[in-house]
Formats: sequence, structure tokens, C-alpha cells
Amino acid sequence: MTAQVPPPAGKVPVWRTAIGSYGFVFSNLDRFLALGWLLLVITFAVYMASGVLFKIGAPEAASVADWVTNVPLEAIAWAMYAVFSVRWHRFFLLDERESVFSEILVARNWRFLGYTLLLAFAPMVPMFVISFANFGDFPPVAGPQSIETIDWTLITINWTPIILFGLSILAMPILVIVLFRFFLVLPATAVDRPLAFGEAWRNMRGNTWRFMGCFFLVAIPSLIPIWGMFAVFGQSLFGGGMTGGAPEPTIGVSVVMNAVMVIIGFFITAVGITVLSTFYRHIIGGESGEGGAVVGP
Repeated sequence: MTAQVPPPAGKVPVWRTAIGSYGFVFSNLDRFLALGWLLLVITFAVYMASGVLFKIGAPEAASVADWVTNVPLEAIAWAMYAVFSVRWHRFFLLDERESVFSEILVARNWRFLGYTLLLAFAPMVPMFVISFANFGDFPPVAGPQSIETIDWTLITINWTPIILFGLSILAMPILVIVLFRFFLVLPATAVDRPLAFGEAWRNMRGNTWRFMGCFFLVAIPSLIPIWGMFAVFGQSLFGGGMTGGAPEPTIGVSVVMNAVMVIIGFFITAVGITVLSTFYRHIIGGESGEGGAVVGP
């Protein structure tokens, strides 16, 4: 049985929320594994399959078929993270302790995935669109020696898409900041209390920079094991094709690398979701189980 918790007044504390979110996940590692072990295994298998495909074909000469094969693998990985995120939101906010096999295909997971993809990739859309524009028409060149024979006065370059492309890159950080104000739609979707984007925008007012601060504070520690992994395995992680003759990574290195990346990915996701759930409960209010009381603002 859970109790209705009104939204507290004031701002969400940054340091206490960031540190408390790590503490919450560490104190609930049993639930972390219970809710996510199957998703971790599936994601690990996806990472290993992607690595095999990466080795088979040279990345610089990737064909359309390679991309077509890789996209479903990426989609599976994103779906696993979305399912886990919904479960962790519901565990924190509702103290829900469902089975690892339950509600994988429920509609809320796919709505959550859709919102996640939108918020993650929307800042890059202008750059992708402009990158396909025509950057200029150059005359064909028969060989290196013919470069001196080109009449450069005949070359025309359309500077408009080039300028727009540069502006889109400069605008990307601004778009990312703007999109942070919409993140409350994610926990609202996870607990079946959907918010419109306009409501999420208004409710995050005054806490956007605090949320961004918490986001970066919890992300920084996750870089430490990644740096350590690169220090241990070095260039062999990329294989000889990308490192000028470095030895190809062994199967053991690949297994360790992918296992570490999966564990770090899901752990930092749990911490980030705890941060977002804390902001949601503080700003919106709503259901809160016994777990949610651990990281109260």
C-alpha cells in the first residue's frame, strides 16, 4: 500500500540528490539484479553480435546491408534500456517489484522508448537534414596530375547549407538544454500518469539547471571504470584495422569489455532514473513506495 505524497516546496537539492541516488542504487543492488538481469544478458548478447559484425567488415567500407543489420541490434539495446528504465521508475516511485519476465511488451515501455529516442536525437535532426544538402558541384578529376588543369573559376559552391550546418552544430548544445525541460514526461509515462510536453516544460521551471547539474554529477563517476578499461586493454580494443597494426582483441577481451560496458550502462541508468524520479516526485508529487523515501529532497 502506498501513500499519496504532495509535491514539496522549493528547489531540488543538487548534491544531496546526486549522492543519494548512488546510495539508493547501491543499497538496492538485489533489486537492480532482480529487475534487470535478463535485460543485461540480452544487451550483452547484442553488444557481442555488434562486435562480430564490426570485425567481419571494415568499418570504413560498411555496406548498406551492414547498416541494415546493425540498426535492429541497436534497436534491441535501446528497447532493453527502456524496459529497465520503466521498471526502475516504478520501483522507486511505486515500490513495484514485478518479475523479471513480466510486462516486457506492455504499451508504456514503447511509449517510454519513443519519448527517449525523441529527447535523445532531436538535437541532431537539423544537422542530419542539412548534412544531406548539396554542398557544391565540383568537376570530375581524372587523377592527381589533373588538379593543376582545373579552371577553379568554374567551380560554384553553395555556402548556404555549409553555414546552416555550422549553425546547427552550434545550436545543438542549446537544443539539448531546452530538451532537458521536457524530461518529466519519462517518469510520468512510466507510472501511467502521462504529462503533455507543455506541462512538463512548465513544471520543470526553476529546476532545469539543477537537473542538468545532477545529471552530469552522476555521469562523471561512470567514466572512471571506462578510463581504467582503456588503460588496461589499450588500443587492442579497436583492433588492428583502426590502430595501425595493433593486435586484434581476443575473445576474452571482447567479453570483458562488453560485460563491463553493459554493467556500467545499466548501473548509471539506474542512478540517472533515480535522479529523474526524485525530481518528478519533488515537483509533481504522486505515489511513493518505501524505496522512494530513501532519496527524498
